[in-house]
Amino acid sequence: MPKVTEEYRAARRDEIADAALRAFRRTGFQATSMADIIAESGLSAGAIYGHYPSKSALVVGVASRIVGARIDDIRDLTDASPMTPPPAVVRVLVAAIRREVGDPAVLLQLWGEAVTDPEIADLAIGTVGRLKTALSRYTSLWHQRTHGLTPQEADALGAEQVPLLLSAVQGYVIQSTVDAAFDGEAYLAAVERYLPR
Repeated sequence: MPKVTEEYRAARRDEIADAALRAFRRTGFQATSMADIIAESGLSAGAIYGHYPSKSALVVGVASRIVGARIDDIRDLTDASPMTPPPAVVRVLVAAIRREVGDPAVLLQLWGEAVTDPEIADLAIGTVGRLKTALSRYTSLWHQRTHGLTPQEADALGAEQVPLLLSAVQGYVIQSTVDAAFDGEAYLAAVERYLPR
């Protein structure tokens, strides 16, 4: 029997995650069963369960992939010269979420699941921590390069500003989901204009 490579396994996990996202967008987390995800993927139950033993594990895998990609986005911005001001990173993150996830309401559903599912709650806590760490590094470096602050000064300022930046992304997700009159472009422009640089 031929050996299955890690690249093949990763591609199959991505295929399953994409199918799960499509199903979640269509019917929501609660209403989507593993059978729905299996049908959406076109794979066998064994193929799905070989990678994800439960729906919670699948949700964690999908969310981890999305968050990992956003952290990579932040790291990529570090190489730009000049660096993008931290408030403009919100636009980059929102655009990437919309591109990869589609409707941000899926993320709001995930946060709701975190209230009652300990596995998803752990994921949410870890996700916020990883994003804060990546944003803190970025913001600190931006202040060092742009304002000539020492690393210690830039770290302190970044620690104050990062919760605002993260809240701006979360605010976009919430308002775009619950406010029919929400103007995403105006929101992002205001974030770039008013959040501290």
